[in-house]
Amino acid sequence: MDSKWSRGTTATPQASSPDVPFRRASNRWRICQQIAVTRLLDDPELLADAVSGGADAIELRFEGVPENAEIERLLDALRQINLSRIALYVSGSIGDPALLFDALAALEADLPLPTTEIKGSGFRTIAVDTVRFHHAGATVAQELAFALAGLSDCLDRMTDAGVDAAEAASTIEIVVACGTTHLPELAKLRALRAIWPQLLGAWGVPAETMPEPRLFVRASSRSFSVLDPYTNILRLSTEALSAILGGCDTLQVTPFDPTGSLSPEFSDRIARNIQLLFRKESTLDRVVDPAAGSYYIETLTSKLGREAWRIFASIQSEGGFREAEANGFISSLIASSAEVRQKEIDTRRRTLVGINRYTVPPSPEVVNALQPQANVTEINGYEQLRMRMIAHAATGDSTPCAVLWQHGDSAKSQRVASFAEDFLQSGGFEVLPGMTLDATHGSCEAILADNPQVVVLCWASEESFVAVPEVCAAIHETDRECVVIMAAKPPAQADELLQAGLDRFIYNGCEAFDELLSLQHKTGVL
Repeated sequence: MDSKWSRGTTATPQASSPDVPFRRASNRWRICQQIAVTRLLDDPELLADAVSGGADAIELRFEGVPENAEIERLLDALRQINLSRIALYVSGSIGDPALLFDALAALEADLPLPTTEIKGSGFRTIAVDTVRFHHAGATVAQELAFALAGLSDCLDRMTDAGVDAAEAASTIEIVVACGTTHLPELAKLRALRAIWPQLLGAWGVPAETMPEPRLFVRASSRSFSVLDPYTNILRLSTEALSAILGGCDTLQVTPFDPTGSLSPEFSDRIARNIQLLFRKESTLDRVVDPAAGSYYIETLTSKLGREAWRIFASIQSEGGFREAEANGFISSLIASSAEVRQKEIDTRRRTLVGINRYTVPPSPEVVNALQPQANVTEINGYEQLRMRMIAHAATGDSTPCAVLWQHGDSAKSQRVASFAEDFLQSGGFEVLPGMTLDATHGSCEAILADNPQVVVLCWASEESFVAVPEVCAAIHETDRECVVIMAAKPPAQADELLQAGLDRFIYNGCEAFDELLSLQHKTGVL
């Protein structure tokens, strides 16, 4: 990326294969475990357990300003581990950070923390954090642009205050989230490293004294399943792999069970072991920038860099990061991308395993843990639909069930039936085994034998659609409340079929979430 950005230009990087500088001899990263301070005060052994379990970095998460007595108890807990070898991070609501840092650095605290000489110690006091934008729905390129804008804002303010630009950059840690789109997330971190020298060059930092960027990566919980937490282990694994191959310095993997249906210690152990497996078994710490040379990843890195630079330039034209956030420019960027992402999820064009596809009923432990924590309306999307079904059944009502009526070519009708089964199960409906029957009036008695609330026509050929009016009439003659739907794209005669008693069509790309919500209304769940 040859073009240099400065405060007076918005030139866009053009190189197709950017240089991604790594000055380290290995790809080793810190395995970080986040521990809530309230939990640590109740169980001081958590720190020692985390370190003995493989963590070499600890993040203390504060949920409020600590009292003096709490700080003393915290110091007692910290003395159990060797802080000269374990990196310590502090986050959350801590009030005036100087009070906490003074207590930690005091001589009587007897902790091996940098005190008098911060420069060169690796001690970072400023975080440029883009995680909240990720969870709000920002794209990979937008997250990268927001990181650049945040860095630019910090460097502007610090150099204006008389701090040397290189020294200012060495105090910054960049905190980013890593999502489930493996290769783009990997390329995002590489692109950030590629643009870093260009950004610092605008403040006159020479290459020989330029510090490396410090990247703290959090595995994302944006696509977490609440009802099927074990799928989150797979998500966290792909996210961790992206972060490691992208060159993170510290990685914090979120515990996989958001409801707390399992012990926190077990979830923490799995989070550490994901990273330990990549380090100890897969030895991913031995090769620096293993993605280098891949045509696709190099091209993607360059493409992301150019797109992020374009967005960054637009933020600068708004007056910089703080001004762009205050006037709503950044939120407007995120809103449009978040809407697109949500649309893809609602129509099931974007697959979320265990959420909008390939779902299974939640375990009793998950349901019991979830119910005291949150009202069903606080769970988003498809899992909200399924929680409504669970709440409906808990009142003594039966879960609405659907039966699949297969007809025609067996291979094709089976594929259609499999789609319909997965579709309805994502909304919490019980799906009875499919039945292969003729498309005639006489088959209706058999299809209604188990009193289903929904009948799904999984017919392989449009030629048999002429029988739909007769079938709908026969079904409604027996059960007026039964909902008849067809798993197919609307044919040319769709309006005639709907007027004849067919309720709707379901197919790949339809408004799946809205259709399932409507079916819950029609079957008495809502």
